[in-house]
Amino acid sequence: MVSPKVLILLALCVLPALLVEAVPQKYPYHVKGRVYCETCHLGCEHKYVTYIGGAVVKIECYDEQTNALKYSRSGSTDANGFYVIEVRDDHKDERCFAILVSSPQPDCNTIVPELDRVTAIVTNENGVISHERNVNSLGFKSNTKDARCSGLIQLYNSDV
Repeated sequence: MVSPKVLILLALCVLPALLVEAVPQKYPYHVKGRVYCETCHLGCEHKYVTYIGGAVVKIECYDEQTNALKYSRSGSTDANGFYVIEVRDDHKDERCFAILVSSPQPDCNTIVPELDRVTAIVTNENGVISHERNVNSLGFKSNTKDARCSGLIQLYNSDV
């Protein structure tokens, strides 16, 4: 039979380690980005995009091995198209993404597969000390092209 001293010693060593894993992070991560309306159908952010207030974005994290959804949280953009979504836990063994959900603009609500999600690194296991996580912008495609786009397309296609 195991002596009481061994059990107490084991409890003092194992219990704190278990509690550290169970306690949420003291300083949560903040995933920050912007949502725009892609008005020229170029598939990128440019000088004629407009930024969308009230767009809904979500953060989703998936297990690296099973691809099972482990975390999801939504947020919305301010009037200038910026969003900040708080993520309370470290997701070092998961792949996390910022994903477009919806746009309040009926003339710019088409989700484009190349512009609808970006990777969000939500761990300190990669050498980044800050809990602020800036991600690339996300874009919806407008239903019509802006009239100013032809000059921009010519500029992008030139060998300047």
